[in-house]
Amino acid sequence: MANLYRKIGANVYTFMQKAKLTPEILAEKMSYSSQDIWNVIEGKVMLPPVEIKRLASMLGISGEDLINNEPERLVPNFEFMKEFSNRESLDKVLDLMDEYVEIREAIRVIRRDFCEGW
Repeated sequence: MANLYRKIGANVYTFMQKAKLTPEILAEKMSYSSQDIWNVIEGKVMLPPVEIKRLASMLGISGEDLINNEPERLVPNFEFMKEFSNRESLDKVLDLMDEYVEIREAIRVIRRDFCEGW
């Protein structure tokens, strides 16, 4: 499932570039933070169908295009993806990276909450 989110994110990035929008401008139009838009672009969040439609509308495309198109370009931070010849291996590595980041964030929050309690 995570690879679907990455595909949608790569499509958001592609269509955003075609529409000559920056992540900051798109975030403002969507009433999101810049970090929220980058989380979408990087495939870190699942958007509900209504938000996918709204995002697609902002980009001048259909929701189906956003989900079904094969991305033309990679998100700049994901240029390393070109080095993988096996798509399954790439998805596994990216899933592990996502899990690692989520665990680190959870540990940071737990530590912060624990320290505030003392």
